[in-house]
Amino acid sequence: MDLNDLTGRMVTAGKALTGSIWQEMESYAIPELKKIAVQIEAIAEHSGDYTPAGAKALLDMQVKAAIGVIVAMTTLTMLAVQDAINVILAAVRDFVNGAVHLPLL
Repeated sequence: MDLNDLTGRMVTAGKALTGSIWQEMESYAIPELKKIAVQIEAIAEHSGDYTPAGAKALLDMQVKAAIGVIVAMTTLTMLAVQDAINVILAAVRDFVNGAVHLPLL
């Protein structure tokens, strides 16, 4: 899995979000999306070492950390950021699940 490709796909999905949410979170979201991509890449590289539940738990921890940072650094609410991250991850679901070889997203 190419880390830059995955991050780029997530940023592209973020730019397609409706309303002004992407503009409000962009400068904080891009580094956080990269951290999520790094976690996904690590899970993909070691997918045999994780149960599906364990892999999902690792990703969920990174996603929650990203949401916390974005909320703390903006005036956005937890629900708005969670919804935005969910849309972004849904946009890369097939790509990620194919690379990880388990239904991570």
